[in-house]
Amino acid sequence: MRQLSTFILGSILLGSAALLAAVPVSAQDQNPYGWLTTETLKTPSGEFEFKGGYPAGDSAPRLLDLRKLNLATEVYLTQLMPVSEIGLREGLRTFGATKPSQVVIWENLMDPKTVLLTANTETVYALSHLDLKAYGATVVEAPPKMLGFLQDGLQRYVSDVGPLGPDKGKGGKFLVLPPGYKGKVPKGYFVARSPTYSVTLGLRGFQVEGKTDEAVALMKQIKVYPLGKASSAPKMEFLNGSGKDINTVFPDNFHYFELLAQLVEEEPADNFGPLERSMMQAIGIEKGKPFSPDGKMKDILSKAAQLGGAMARANTFASDAPNVFYYPDRKWQGIPEGMTYTFAKDGAPQIDARNNVYYMAAGNSPAMMAKNVGQGSQYLWTYRDADGNFLDGGKTYTLHVPANIPAKNFWSVVVYDALSRSELQTNQPLPSVSSYKDPIINADGTVDIAFGPEQPKEKSNWIQTVPGKGWFPIFRFYGPSEPYFDKTWKLEDIVVRK
Repeated sequence: MRQLSTFILGSILLGSAALLAAVPVSAQDQNPYGWLTTETLKTPSGEFEFKGGYPAGDSAPRLLDLRKLNLATEVYLTQLMPVSEIGLREGLRTFGATKPSQVVIWENLMDPKTVLLTANTETVYALSHLDLKAYGATVVEAPPKMLGFLQDGLQRYVSDVGPLGPDKGKGGKFLVLPPGYKGKVPKGYFVARSPTYSVTLGLRGFQVEGKTDEAVALMKQIKVYPLGKASSAPKMEFLNGSGKDINTVFPDNFHYFELLAQLVEEEPADNFGPLERSMMQAIGIEKGKPFSPDGKMKDILSKAAQLGGAMARANTFASDAPNVFYYPDRKWQGIPEGMTYTFAKDGAPQIDARNNVYYMAAGNSPAMMAKNVGQGSQYLWTYRDADGNFLDGGKTYTLHVPANIPAKNFWSVVVYDALSRSELQTNQPLPSVSSYKDPIINADGTVDIAFGPEQPKEKSNWIQTVPGKGWFPIFRFYGPSEPYFDKTWKLEDIVVRK
């Protein structure tokens, strides 16, 4: 994230393909250098007047405002993951988890009252934020039997916790070092260096015989304290997030840029590349200076957040990338083949590929992305039915799941609201079907799942939807087996029920 993909040079006007068409052929013949000779430049962003090469009338201020809008929109899109991360932290703080010693645990599973990007309804979540500026080098005592991660304040991977982490699922003491740490590093710790002062601890625990008790008890063994302060460690406090109104999802309004400005001020400047800093400075976000845009700039930033959000939504739900579908002949999407958790190619971040996932999801770890047969987790999601139409909460659908689902630990299907990208709020306490919930299994081992606003008359695996709301499912494979990766097992498309 320290680099950016090539930015639109010179902040070219939206719809710049219209520029060439705006120059008459005769004018092009008279001007072999290709300079702008037309007096009226018609673009999708309006008409701009020029006389003798100079912008005329109000063209100059309108073009400069448009440049600011373009810059701000690109800042929105390139900084989406960091703002999502600080949005998560601020949501937990609003709920009451303001200190590293305060951990939110969803003891009765994650339900739709928590607005959190595509969380599942099967594992027990625990979330906390470390403050390395206040604590310095920080020890995290992680319990066994967890699947989780430490990630930095820009939502970048720091360390896995669990079977694919250095603790190998046995738990242990992780030592998280702050930026520029030069002190001695004692032995006996799993050492993780963070480039930011804010670090997220995210853990998932597993149900045992359909109950969360064991996972919750293990999570309440978590300890967080400054290095060398084990005997005087702050008392741990565990807050139950289940059934509580918690909003952790970043906004698509002016507050988006306020969160970004807060993040820039809190963290070392070198977390952002020179071009990133230049773009943010151009819209008033600069470390060491107050972020106080005037009314006109605030209006531009508000519009940029809406436009950036609209573009991110289109890029997520209607991507035209050639490899967006996991199976060439199906509508299910997944992590593109060859794409790593860094979302980089030849060292350059792939902004659209990254935002395609992280506008609707959160959590950055190799365990969630790389091929780990029998370990970690993998995900497939879709926004469309078999005919290519977006999923409609007012219609009834069926998903026929082939037998022998390639998941060693468990599988689940959870439904999300297309607007919030969080669990769909319906009359059902948990909008999901999973191997934990004793699903109805057909004689041949297949599973049929119904989606719709009304419960089918026949006994069925049913997830309720809401008329007027778009929705989408994520199919999770915990402990994915080889048939998932070699695609010899293929998930069928969702079909409209006639």
